[in-house]
Amino acid sequence: MSKSYVNNQAIKKKFAYKLIIFLIILAVFFTFVLVRFARSGTNEEIVNNPPKNEDVYTIAKQFVKQNVKTANIVFPETGYQFDQKTDSTYTIKSYLESKDTRGEKTVTSFVITLQFFGGDALNKKRWKMVSLIKD
Repeated sequence: MSKSYVNNQAIKKKFAYKLIIFLIILAVFFTFVLVRFARSGTNEEIVNNPPKNEDVYTIAKQFVKQNVKTANIVFPETGYQFDQKTDSTYTIKSYLESKDTRGEKTVTSFVITLQFFGGDALNKKRWKMVSLIKD
């Protein structure tokens, strides 16, 4: 009878040892998966800061260039007006100078309203033009 009791205890110890090893391996694997998941996002995707004035103006110039038929367009680097509204909506008021085929210089004022969807502020795909008013 004592022989079976000793064998039974040895079997229980062996099982407990294997279970502990299994749990340690499982914990290491879970930690590895958790760290990989946490680091899977890039910094570009996790940008929670609102865009800066200069970034909004840079994107606004791209949208305005797309909607103006003149080829020689020059935007002022300063002197634009910037307004942030609710729901990530921004309004830029500025002007552009262009030269026509005869070399005459024309000045066109514009007010553009853009909506930002988050992410990289300099990526045009993250923006939508809500309105553009040219004078």
